[in-house]
Amino acid sequence: MKRLFVIRHGKAEPGSSKSDMARMLTMRGADDAFNLGQRTRETRHGGDPLFVSPAIRTHETAKKLCEAWEEPESSMHIQPEAYLASDRAWLSWISQWPKDAANGWIVGHNPGVSELVERLTEQPIWLPTCGLAEVELHIDSWEEAFAGTGRLRGLITPKSMLLP
Repeated sequence: MKRLFVIRHGKAEPGSSKSDMARMLTMRGADDAFNLGQRTRETRHGGDPLFVSPAIRTHETAKKLCEAWEEPESSMHIQPEAYLASDRAWLSWISQWPKDAANGWIVGHNPGVSELVERLTEQPIWLPTCGLAEVELHIDSWEEAFAGTGRLRGLITPKSMLLP
């Protein structure tokens, strides 16, 4: 059994004269990411793979998570091709994770991250900014992850973190 934590980046500043890759988190996006990190601190184990898109907003989201987890930023792996990556691309990278890693984490963009959750669980889902989907995979090795091998165990959104 494996668990995959799929996170969409936090709320970013609107498009401007900057390229889309250079868009930064808003203050709300940074706060939401840190709060998500605090909420998932007990779930995160040092050494779990953490793959991150190279866009500024995903990198900043992952930095806030690491800060809340009290982990060095060096624990994240910036996946150069992950900017707006498809669900199939994410699956190809996940399949290469070490077999002994029980949990894995990704921080990316829609539509790819929502489509990844949908492919694995066969349930339609659309992650909001700073949303997290926890997918339980009925597999022994990451290379066995494919359509229908997962079950949605939980969904955390910034709004749900405000609830008691």
